[in-house]
Amino acid sequence: MEFLLRSKSDYSKLPSRQQVTTVYRGILKQARAFFDENTRDFIQAYAKQQFRINLHDRKVDRARRKVKSARTTLHLLERANTHRYKDVMSVLEYGYGRKGPRKVEMLQATAGVSRREQVFGNLREVARYRPAFYAIANNQFGTKKLIVSDESLKSKHPLNVAKMQDIHWRHVRYRIMPPIDRATMNLLEKRAQTGVITSALIASGELTDDEAHMVRKWEQRWVKIPMRNQVVRFYRTLLDMNMVVMGAQVKMVPNKGKYHKSLPRRNILDGTGAVKPDLIPKKVYTFERSQFAGRKPPRTANSIDLVGI
Repeated sequence: MEFLLRSKSDYSKLPSRQQVTTVYRGILKQARAFFDENTRDFIQAYAKQQFRINLHDRKVDRARRKVKSARTTLHLLERANTHRYKDVMSVLEYGYGRKGPRKVEMLQATAGVSRREQVFGNLREVARYRPAFYAIANNQFGTKKLIVSDESLKSKHPLNVAKMQDIHWRHVRYRIMPPIDRATMNLLEKRAQTGVITSALIASGELTDDEAHMVRKWEQRWVKIPMRNQVVRFYRTLLDMNMVVMGAQVKMVPNKGKYHKSLPRRNILDGTGAVKPDLIPKKVYTFERSQFAGRKPPRTANSIDLVGI
């Protein structure tokens, strides 16, 4: 009932250092107890970065909003460590780039697209200047959902079709999820099949027996590992969230700009006076889905999942 005793002046003050420190220490403590090592490392690194930024914010409203958002994250981690299905999946989505800041980093690393880029505004420019990003979008949504058909429009004028295409792309572009690497896919498939979570340090085989025993002892004390059937359910659901491995191959394709349309047999010279080649190299992207994608995850109803039913 302390909130009833607070005055309006308390809401017009900057959060104290102790308040900010307490919230972020709680986030680090709860992240240490999360069972997924990849997500755990990301949350700890991102929380430390945000703590250094938010600690020196001098705008009252913005600083209080940041502390409130951090407190919401703390409560989410607390619920996830009790292995509630919805909260665990939300944390795993942040850890593997299905949403949040890591999604932007992974898209920039795999497709070369930054957060604020003008090429986002037009699908034709994306296909021309960011072919990797266009290939990811085309693989996720398909041509029918990515490109607006003029048959469904009331006006089939080319300007109206282009306008509706840009509006549709404006809503679709933020739902594109980045691909993952082969090592991450193998790790997720192994956990989705066996339900066993092992540390990456132990699995690498670089540790001695004594060091591996210390790592297991630390995990038994601090990390809250769910049951095997829950682990299988978590990771099979995660693999069904557009988790693909992207590959690139260079192929030789016909050079469409070699001949004029009106003069198909006359070679076109480039600026140096050389004849353009018949074939030019083009990068072709391939995508591979998990073997568990599309399968129905096993249903494990326990006392925590049944809360509120």
